[in-house]
Amino acid sequence: MALRNGWRFTYALGATLNTFTWGLYFSFTRYYLGIELGGGTSALILITGLEWVFTLFAVVSGRLVRRIGGRSVTLLGISGALPLLAGLKVHDPNILAIVLSLASFSWAIAWPSILLAVFSGDNITPGRAYSYFTIGSGVGYSLGSTLMGVFYNFAGSGGVFITLAAMYVVTFLTFYILYPTRELQQRKTDDYKGELDVIHSLLPILVAFSLIVFSRELLYSVGPVKLASEIRKLLPTYSEVVEYTVFGAVFGGITALISVPARIVAGRLSDRFNPLYILASTGVAYLITYWIFVSTEGLIPIIIWQLPLYPFLDVSVNTYIAKYVPKHAMALGFGTVLTFSAIGGLMLLPILMNPEVRADFLGFLVSIAVIIAVTLISIKTIKR
Repeated sequence: MALRNGWRFTYALGATLNTFTWGLYFSFTRYYLGIELGGGTSALILITGLEWVFTLFAVVSGRLVRRIGGRSVTLLGISGALPLLAGLKVHDPNILAIVLSLASFSWAIAWPSILLAVFSGDNITPGRAYSYFTIGSGVGYSLGSTLMGVFYNFAGSGGVFITLAAMYVVTFLTFYILYPTRELQQRKTDDYKGELDVIHSLLPILVAFSLIVFSRELLYSVGPVKLASEIRKLLPTYSEVVEYTVFGAVFGGITALISVPARIVAGRLSDRFNPLYILASTGVAYLITYWIFVSTEGLIPIIIWQLPLYPFLDVSVNTYIAKYVPKHAMALGFGTVLTFSAIGGLMLLPILMNPEVRADFLGFLVSIAVIIAVTLISIKTIKR
């Protein structure tokens, strides 16, 4: 049971554990699949796309919350540990990418109910509530990503997968135990009156958000291989353990720490201004970042990679839902956001048809996607 007067603080511990797990997961799997198992960019694009496949089912989270309650839905997240354990026996990079991507299903089902709790209560400012809920996320992700090399050195790939599965279970048990049942009494019903109208009104923003996610995932797909290459150029004589550790720090450790103040700023801006302004600006920032990243060498792409853009994307879209979606449809709204995130990720898969993926071609796709997204947001803002 959450602390009666301080559950928001204790509940944020779950967010820190969550990002520690994902920091360890992303930094390890990207290096392990792309570099050690030799999967390269194709394997990374495959896992990046497939990780969003089951996220499409996030839209049903609202119905589950109404049927069994938000606290029970949160507990379903524990099942995501199973695909991680299955990864112990699989060593083909493409097959392993498929197996690991299954872990996203339970997360997608549970996360909207977690967000529902975060935005519950009267007289809260949505941006501030969400930014303080996730304020420890940067530290958690940074530690998980940076310590990846240490885990791998002492326990090997099998030990890392076991650690990931254990942390996944602990994370969602924490959310379940700390769930603010006294603060949030979600009505259980099948009444969906008006909710389709809510989704329809959000559609331009959801499509724009999906295109920005697509652009971000393209950047994340080319990032690991290029970062590993630049690190090897700068540290040519160091051991594999050092490479793993440096890669973890560069890939997610440093930028995650920078994201701590960035989340506070994003929350304040989203409360003070229309969150759509923040969303559009973040899309443009991803476009600029992509071209600088792929066009430079040495320390420059490593420094550019550290820009904390994700907090502004995450905070702005969720604050927009919290501000403009009725409370009875809020779980559906958060679930729909995740579903359109999945659509953005799945848009990567057709690229696998081209065995020679070029950075300039991906940059062209990023440019078109961001231009369309900003146009949709501008039209929506003007109409509003």
